[in-house]
Amino acid sequence: MNAIFFINLQTKKVEDFNSIRPYLDQEVSDVLSIYKDSTVFQKLANHVYPSWTADTFQKKLSKIKTTLAFQEQFIFPATKAAIDRSMDFFTVSGLENIDREENYLFISNHRDIVLDSSILFYVLYQNEFKIVETAIGNNLLTSQLVTDIVKLNQNFIVQRNLPTREMITASKLLSRYIRFVLNEKKMSIWISHREGRTKDGNDKTNPGVLKMISMDCEGDKIGYLLSLKIVPVSISYEFESCDALKAAELSEIELTGTYKKDGTEDMKSIITGITQQKGRVHLAFGQPIKRSDLAFSTDKIQDHFKELSEYIDKEIHQHFKLFPGNYIAYDLIHNTNKYGDRYNAWEKSRFTEHINQILKTRKDKKGFAIFNRILLNIYSNPVINQLENNNL
Repeated sequence: MNAIFFINLQTKKVEDFNSIRPYLDQEVSDVLSIYKDSTVFQKLANHVYPSWTADTFQKKLSKIKTTLAFQEQFIFPATKAAIDRSMDFFTVSGLENIDREENYLFISNHRDIVLDSSILFYVLYQNEFKIVETAIGNNLLTSQLVTDIVKLNQNFIVQRNLPTREMITASKLLSRYIRFVLNEKKMSIWISHREGRTKDGNDKTNPGVLKMISMDCEGDKIGYLLSLKIVPVSISYEFESCDALKAAELSEIELTGTYKKDGTEDMKSIITGITQQKGRVHLAFGQPIKRSDLAFSTDKIQDHFKELSEYIDKEIHQHFKLFPGNYIAYDLIHNTNKYGDRYNAWEKSRFTEHINQILKTRKDKKGFAIFNRILLNIYSNPVINQLENNNL
């Protein structure tokens, strides 16, 4: 028997989502007119495209009348530049699992603030798939310029760090908006499988994300989620994006119990993530999850969310591309040569040099061993996750 779910149809107009939605095409010209003579915007563009003259910048700007045109003129070339400048090779798998005529809910692991979703945008655009909207936390909207760029780039806003009652209200609105995009706008969505990036290399889906998405449904919430055509997505970096910054934060938390950002932390991570050399990078699309993929062990809805989350984890881990450094880190931490056949002497030398260069920047020797362990764990945890899924 088919399960029944009911959708809250009270909100259907795009204006109801003004507080979180991306800009509409008819708003683009007015937004960009603000920056026509902006030296800040032009300097930002010149940082990404050093060869652009002021005249080139103005000509590019004048051509933009839609959000897609903004992406084509500014975002997609910037993504390609990041791929060309910071990656040795970029590969994609699983495009055969999705249909160009369909729209999907891409639930992805999250390693880099900007590049994860940007790369997916770019790949789908290059392969003529439907446009994607992506979720971004309001903590990253540090200025009006950043906010405008984000909203021109088909990003919708996720409210963070609200009081409980306000968070519930914001989550309900977000749930309705996700349904609106997928079912009424017929566009796809990228969303991280947890709040914030994975910083320890251990990709785990938060069931709370699934609960939030299903808030606009009454009845069979799992059936509703599966009707959205969930596609697990896995992105893998040979040299982890912001690995030194992530290890510094996690080691500070382990040493002192807290870590306080200085106000420039997110922007530093964004810039580092874009420019840091990453070696090889792989983006993998899984298959849309079907009811038959899930074998629920109980009748409790909380268990159903947990088991769906675990299935998404399984797919993300299975499609995660393990590079030599992942195996090397595992062997170093466990003082073994278990995976010695998965890398050669040159690859080990290259990876250990990368790690040692980071360790040299560690001026404060307090907690050095903790920092070293956490840094290696960032690379070894994906190996452990695949072991748990019996994929090695």
